[in-house]
Amino acid sequence: MISHRCSFSSASGSRFPAAVSEMLVQSTMTDLYLLPALPRDKWAKGCVKGLQARGGNTVNICWDKGDLQEVGLWLKKDGSCSLQRLHYRGTTVTTSLSSGIIYTFNSQLQCIKSFSLSEVAFPRV
Repeated sequence: MISHRCSFSSASGSRFPAAVSEMLVQSTMTDLYLLPALPRDKWAKGCVKGLQARGGNTVNICWDKGDLQEVGLWLKKDGSCSLQRLHYRGTTVTTSLSSGIIYTFNSQLQCIKSFSLSEVAFPRV
């Protein structure tokens, strides 16, 4: 009888995406740490969209040459408001986020634009 053992388990397979997410954004209910464990030599350039952070936040983040370029944040909770601290390489800023608004921050964590989620055109499936 031949035994075929699979080295892949569903438990470890589901933890890998979470581990990668934590390398890019670590969060608490009030704090977002951006690119805290980015392997800059391996992932010099990239973008990730739709990361789910604690506190109901969704995060889009882009980097180039290992440095933050832009981050987009929004709250999923309807009618809510959240005070968040953003952290990146020793810089911390406090910002207030309202649901239904997408906020875009630059590499210095300055809010450079904001717009309503209703202004975003999502393709219909």
